[in-house]
Amino acid sequence: MKILKIFNNNSVVALSNDRQDVILTGPGVGFQKKVGEYVDESKIERIYVFQDEHKSRFEKTINDIPALYFEITESIIQRARKVLKTDFSSEIFLAITDHISFALKRKKKGVSLSNVLINETKVLYKEEYKIGLWAIEQIAKKTGVILEKDEAGYIALHLVNFSLSNKENSAAKILTFTNDILSIIQTVMKTELKEDSLEFSRISIHLKYLGERIFREVEASMTDTTYEIREHLKSGLRLAMCINRITKLIEKKYNYILSPDEETYLCIHIKRNIQTNE
Repeated sequence: MKILKIFNNNSVVALSNDRQDVILTGPGVGFQKKVGEYVDESKIERIYVFQDEHKSRFEKTINDIPALYFEITESIIQRARKVLKTDFSSEIFLAITDHISFALKRKKKGVSLSNVLINETKVLYKEEYKIGLWAIEQIAKKTGVILEKDEAGYIALHLVNFSLSNKENSAAKILTFTNDILSIIQTVMKTELKEDSLEFSRISIHLKYLGERIFREVEASMTDTTYEIREHLKSGLRLAMCINRITKLIEKKYNYILSPDEETYLCIHIKRNIQTNE
């Protein structure tokens, strides 16, 4: 395979044997090489191949974005692969490199992009978020630009969405779902959940698992727990209103009808973790 562009000693762009542009990574794959030379294929550790719909974006990215950003992306992916013990689809290379490029441009222009899902990301995807924090440290070391922690959340979502163990790419949907339900709970129950509290963590994780079942179309239990629901709702009108609003939102926005079991467990979690401010 002939080298088209060198990012660093460990990653290059090459023309594959079937005439496709690919990214090759591996210890020393680009060491002492020049554009036009052939790769020592024994040093290739991974090959990132881009399908037809991503080819034009890939070509534009490698021409328009500094090689340093690809180098940073490769280090992020390597760390994520090691810590999370998973691999990623090829598109993650473009997604994270693009994100780094735009984040740095925004920062230099003084434009801030608030991450509304940052609190849920910290709770639901702790390891990915830690890698995101590590990533912005690396970006600061390599470029001298210090990005906000919101960017760590965005990088974490890329890691979740492009992980081969998450083929549905549902992380952003699940976080939005969780945020929607938490908003209803806090509004109707007249309470505030602090993101670093145990209560926030418990109920967020329950909602994450509920969202995963919905978006991955896992069949819910159909046990008739109507009696249990009624008993829980006797706790007060506010709890009944809260469950009613949640079930209506999920049915309307997410086209899913909660089973009696799911309503019961939701009641239990709200009662256990929510202190109302009436």
